[in-house]
Amino acid sequence: MEINTNELTNNWFDKQAQSFEVNRFGAMALMMTAQSCWGSIAAMYALQADNIFLLAICAAVTMASNSAFIAQSPAKWCLGIFYTSVIANLVILLLTIF
Repeated sequence: MEINTNELTNNWFDKQAQSFEVNRFGAMALMMTAQSCWGSIAAMYALQADNIFLLAICAAVTMASNSAFIAQSPAKWCLGIFYTSVIANLVILLLTIF
């Protein structure tokens, strides 16, 4: 029995998008708050490390995610940009802490 990883990922992402669409405004508020806090923490550490490049990346991905939510973009766009923002800010945080 062969498991198609791409199919599993698509199914998971589609389920996330459907759940997001059902609870759009509550999920948007929660996700915006969480990723803004996460982006602020990453920005603080990037600023402490005197790395303006990482600070700019952190600000750009966080603002992109917020603007997608505020503009009420399609659910898949919102989720994709949100996940990208969380991962990028995590990488920035790890780079500046260690």
